[in-house]
Amino acid sequence: MLSGADGGPLRRTVKRILDPLVLRLRSNPQFSAPMLEPDVAAQLIDAIVDNAERLRCAAAWFALLKAERRRLRITTGNAQELYFPVCFELAVTDGHPSQRDSQGEFVESVLRDLHDDRDRTAIEVLNRYVDDRRVIDALGAQLERSWRDVRPGDTIAGPFLAGLTTVLGTADDHNGRMARQRVWSALIGDATPYNFGARARVAPQGIPWSIVDVGLSSTEPQLPPAVPPGSEAARPLDRSVVDRVRATLRRALDRDELPDIPSLCAEEVDRACAPWGLMAEDIQATLVAGIEIAVDLAPLSDSTPTRYDLGRSIQARLRKEAYVMHARRYLVEGEALHPRQRQVVDDLTCFARPYLNRLWARLHGRDVWQESCDDVDDVRALLEGVARSVSLDHRQRIKAMLEVEVAR
Repeated sequence: MLSGADGGPLRRTVKRILDPLVLRLRSNPQFSAPMLEPDVAAQLIDAIVDNAERLRCAAAWFALLKAERRRLRITTGNAQELYFPVCFELAVTDGHPSQRDSQGEFVESVLRDLHDDRDRTAIEVLNRYVDDRRVIDALGAQLERSWRDVRPGDTIAGPFLAGLTTVLGTADDHNGRMARQRVWSALIGDATPYNFGARARVAPQGIPWSIVDVGLSSTEPQLPPAVPPGSEAARPLDRSVVDRVRATLRRALDRDELPDIPSLCAEEVDRACAPWGLMAEDIQATLVAGIEIAVDLAPLSDSTPTRYDLGRSIQARLRKEAYVMHARRYLVEGEALHPRQRQVVDDLTCFARPYLNRLWARLHGRDVWQESCDDVDDVRALLEGVARSVSLDHRQRIKAMLEVEVAR
């Protein structure tokens, strides 16, 4: 139930059980490195083996919940996404399902508790809500008003960009780290990120980068987003309000903490109209810092300079990736590329686009959940983590290509 045909864990087993509940990556960040040292790998294996019995019990619980789901004809939500954490919790608190009396009634009560409140914010509820033309018209009127309210100021950008040199630079001791935090605390109160985002709509020549070139928008100047659903592949600033809300619902680990669908849609209209599609000042500042890092990243080039120490370390790690070195060799030798390799090479050629697409999505999630970006070390870890995440995605795509080739 928790494994695939090849015996390996399902993706959602890793995402919903192993990473957060068994390995506890937030408390054990050493387990999340791309390559593990032998002693760390041994600790990781021990953590999984120590939870083997709980994982077997969780699989048994999942079989019962899934069967009861079919009996009750529940169709909302993905069963693995919803039930895997609950099954592991039941394995910890109740052991194996066979140890419980009145098993059928208990399983039904678990499902009722899961769905009765969660369905309040289900995607199906969103779809029904926005199917009403009057709702779309009202949200559209709100969007027009909110979009007009955003106007750039005349703040000088130089001090903010100069401060990023400290924020994205090295700090060798405690005093250096404290100074870096003080600079970041000052920068997140600066109006520059807001003004950059506002100017992207009216005078894009007034910001240091092209929002089209870095992949944040398909048009310049930026146009207001639509309200009804559009293309989910749209660039971050082009995505419709409904698509943004749908993405929030899909990513949410605990929808119980979200407001109801009408409130969520109204909030997202205001967020979509804010500069960069993000409301919090510290999160806007983090995106601008990410853009400054991203425009320097060129994994396929040896000569592209980077202006920030953090960017240099990210660049160095990317260039050492085996798949990157392989792609560079193929390009130098002029050999033909598999279509999936070509997709990866295209991403590497303009690394800012996949990087900022992923960074914006993570910042959007933080904005929705009101999670702060006021800690400079957390921001730096986020900027590094996004690069690792994009690189991991590239590796997975190359791996899938190789598996297909071997199967042939």
